This record gives sequence, C-alpha cells and structure tokens, in this order.
Amino acid sequence: MVDILATPFLWVVATIALYAVAYWGYGKWIDRNVWRSDAKKATPAHMYMDGVEYFPVSRYVLWGYQFKSVAALGPILGPFIGITFGWLPALLWIIGGNFFIGWLQDYGSMMLSVRKEGRSFGPITYEFTGARGRTNLLAFVLFYLIIISAAFIALIASFWNQFSGTFVATVGILLAGLLCGQLLYRMKMNVFAVTGIGLALVVLSIYLGVRFPITLPWGVWNVPIWGLICAVILYAAAVLPTPMFVQPTNYLAFYPAYAAIILLLVGALATPFTNIPVSMPSGPFLFDPQGILGPIWPILFVAIACGAISGWHSLVSSSSSSKQLDVETDALPVGGGAMLSEGLLALASLIAYMVLLPSDFTGRTNVGAWVLGSVRLTTPFLGSLTGPVLTTFFGLVLIIYALTVQALVGKPVARRARDHVDYDSFGEGAGSIPVFPDSGRLHGRHDLGRARLADRDVPLLRVGLSTER
Repeated sequence: MVDILATPFLWVVATIALYAVAYWGYGKWIDRNVWRSDAKKATPAHMYMDGVEYFPVSRYVLWGYQFKSVAALGPILGPFIGITFGWLPALLWIIGGNFFIGWLQDYGSMMLSVRKEGRSFGPITYEFTGARGRTNLLAFVLFYLIIISAAFIALIASFWNQFSGTFVATVGILLAGLLCGQLLYRMKMNVFAVTGIGLALVVLSIYLGVRFPITLPWGVWNVPIWGLICAVILYAAAVLPTPMFVQPTNYLAFYPAYAAIILLLVGALATPFTNIPVSMPSGPFLFDPQGILGPIWPILFVAIACGAISGWHSLVSSSSSSKQLDVETDALPVGGGAMLSEGLLALASLIAYMVLLPSDFTGRTNVGAWVLGSVRLTTPFLGSLTGPVLTTFFGLVLIIYALTVQALVGKPVARRARDHVDYDSFGEGAGSIPVFPDSGRLHGRHDLGRARLADRDVPLLRVGLSTER
C-alpha cells in the first residue's frame, strides 16, 4: 500500500465535497433567492409544444441530454494540455472555475431563455444590445462552430483509426439510439424499459466492436476517409428530427460516457490499495517546460474550458434544453447539475493523466493518452475485462463525447435550410407575418409581439445559427 498522499485519493475526495457544496448549498440558495424558480409557471415546452423542438422531457432524460450536449472532448483533452504546467494549477482551476462560474452560467442561461419564452441567445442578444451586439455574437458563433466542426471531425477520424474496435461500437450505439427514439416517442414505451433495452444494445455494440475491429488499408488516406464517413453520419443527425435521433442517442450515449467517469473516480479512490501513485509533477510551471505551448496565462485557462467554464454551454442551454424543460425547478439539476457533472469528467481525466509518466507527454501529440491512463487506473479492479475490451470502451467514450456534441452543431443550419423564408415579405411596414411552409404557423410564437421582431431577425436567419422557429 503506497502513501495515501502520493495518490490522487485525497484530491478526488476534496473536489467531490466542494462540488456537493456548490450544488446543495450555493446552488439551492441561488435557485431559491435569485431566480426564484416556480414549478407552477408554464414553461416554453408546454406553451409552444410542437413535438419537434418544443416538448416537455423528464428531468432525468434532459439531464443526460444536457450533459452529453455540453460535455465533449474539452474536459478530456483540456487537462492533457493543462497538465503541462503541473497538475496542481489544473486541479485548482477545475475546482474554482466550476464552483464560482461554470455551473452558474449553464443554469442561468437556461433560466434566462425559459423566462424569455424559450428564445435562444440570438434574439435575446438583440433585445439587450441591439442589432450590432447580435451580429457580433453570431459572427463569433459561426467562426466558433467552424473550428469545432473541423477539430472534432479530425479527432473522431483519428480515434477510429487508432482504436480499431470503436467504429463498429459507435455505429451500434447510433442505431440503438434511433431504435430507442421510436420506442420512446412513437410507441410511448416507459422510459425505464426503453433505457434497459438501450443499455443492452450498448453492451452488445461494445462486444461486437471488440470481436470485429475495422482497420482501413489506405495508409495516409485512412484518416480522411474516416472523416468523410463521420461527415455522412453527422449529416443524417442534422436532418432527422431531434426526438427521433439526436436526443435519444445523446441520452443513451450518456450511460457509457458517465460510466467512464464513475470507473475513473473509483479507480482514483482505490489507488491507495492498487498502488498507483501520481507520476506527473505538481508544478506550477509558469512556462511549458517543453517550450511548445508558452506561458500558463492564458493557455491553462483556455485549454481547460469545458469542465471549468465554457461559453458553448450557454448556447446549448438556451437553444435546446430550455425548450424542453418540463418545470422551472428542473433547471438546477439539468443545467447546474450537468455542468458540475462535467467538472467531474475533467477531474477524472486529469487523474488519468496524473498516473502516467512524463515521457507519455513528449511532444504533446499522444491525444490517445487518456485511454492509456484510464486503462491503467481501472485494470486493477476490472481484471476480468481484457485490455482490448477496456481499450475499446474508453476509445468509444472519447468518440461519443465528440460525436454527440458535433451532431448538435449541424442541427440549426439544417433547420434553417429546411425552413426557407421569403425575406421580401419582411419589408418595412409590409405588415406581413412570416410563415414557415412546413409548419403553417407563425414564426415561432403565436403572438404579434414576437412577430413584430420578425424583420429584425432576418440577419439571424440568414446566418443560420439561431434555433428559433
């Protein structure tokens, strides 16, 4: 048994305790005294229910959806970069950033959207800052989404290429999500029964991935081909209705994704007994010792964004989850709870890197190091599972975190392409109310007050980033 101070044990206990205070202490106080959430108030999910974008969802399903919508590769690969400056400053930022800022932003942006009739941040920005503020926001979001799309597709392709068992497992989970969506919304099956069927299919998918690994034979063209396949999958996710594919897939993918967090935290708590010490230096280093990344400020704080604080989360909270919130009191467990859960993912990822050797980070190019550290932490108490099984599982988790979020990025653009609007009818004083041909109803709201803003929303529609209908 190694010295407990030389293991991640105490750091995991301290972080979980502080996150508990953030949710049950600070969070409950903010919810009760600042936003004053009211379970009796009608939410946009009920006021504007259309079965496509506005529809009430169980808080448990929506929590899983929100978590998988905000938690991507950021809290996993962010600590891979942040640990350059030592694990201690990275840990302090994961704790402090989330405690004081992260969960508040996710929860607050969701409540703001709910109180603004489910509007996303495009129209909300216009209301508070005018056309110039909205234009600046959308220009940034457009640039941001292009970068995310390019980075995530490249990483997904690299992971499929590096971990040969993950592609079959990924396809299996996507098909399982499609099936669960039909069972849940079309056949009206009980959510627990559907979840049980989905989880069985997830286990089967991982088994098939281990049994039937796929390795492409085209050398340097392997990653571009995998990227093309990823783009085809993302296109299908963008054009299919949210209740049919994206939401049930995100919900189902939540389970292996969160199971990985639990396994890593259990592995970290067991380190005094499994004799796995912290091998990386604690720091702090004001500059990257390898001379690659530069100074700790601002690199550490922009590298570990998701898991501490990320502006992307406000877009998710306002553009989708707020439209599916059943009652206002669900906002804290869905918005705040999902962000604190993502903080646990960042913590678990940092622990996985802490138990590796400094030589595993030479050149900062081994983006699969998370799988290596995860397997090392969990093998001692999962000895019945072989290395290929654990490698496929944790490799699949990497892909899930990227693919499910990237699927959301394409939804607004696809929706705007489908909902073509004749902008000539928006002329000054035209007096016409825009109607979408596929819905035959008013633009998003059944009131003239909302329709009055239609001409001002034209730039928003043209960019194709708002989720307003």
